[in-house]
Amino acid sequence: MCGRYVPSRSREDLLETFKIEEALADEERAPGYNVAPTKTSPTVLARPPRGGDEDTDPGNCGT
Repeated sequence: MCGRYVPSRSREDLLETFKIEEALADEERAPGYNVAPTKTSPTVLARPPRGGDEDTDPGNCGT
C-alpha cells in the first residue's frame, strides 16, 4: 500500500499553523497510527470546496 502516513500534529497546532478559525475546524480526532485510504484525516484546503458530491468530504479520498 503506497502513501501511508501517520499524522503527528495536534489539532491546535494545525489551527495555529494554517490560521484556521476554530469554528471552521472539525472536532479533535483520536490519534491515527495507521491512516489508510478508507479512513478520513485532517485536510487543509487553500480554497472552499466546490459543490457536488465528490467534494462534500475532502478528507475521504473517494472511497
